[in-house]
Amino acid sequence: MNLSKVRIVAGWVLTVLLALGFLAASAGKLTGAATPMFAHWGYPAWFATLIGILELAGAVGLLIPRMTRYAVLGLTVVMCGAAYTHLANHEGLQVLRPAIFLVLLWVAWWLRQTPRHSG
Repeated sequence: MNLSKVRIVAGWVLTVLLALGFLAASAGKLTGAATPMFAHWGYPAWFATLIGILELAGAVGLLIPRMTRYAVLGLTVVMCGAAYTHLANHEGLQVLRPAIFLVLLWVAWWLRQTPRHSG
């Protein structure tokens, strides 16, 4: 297997793991389990549901090649909002989770890109 195929396979493995992570994260928000946490941060209950829907849509979008770009961009906005929320509420180390997901999202997307050869 050549290096570009290894790269694409690694990108897909990481993508599937990320999709599962976002799916799990969305479940708590869509079932209402995360609503008290969102209320603690000053957000209305419907906002937890909205974030859950966005995470679920992003998880599915990551797995559909034509939608991956939009999923990565949408989940980037969600993760930046999560990082801001943790920082604004003085939850210092909690910012690492969305930051790690954000980096992994962009690495997975980069890995899945077909290398362009110049020349």
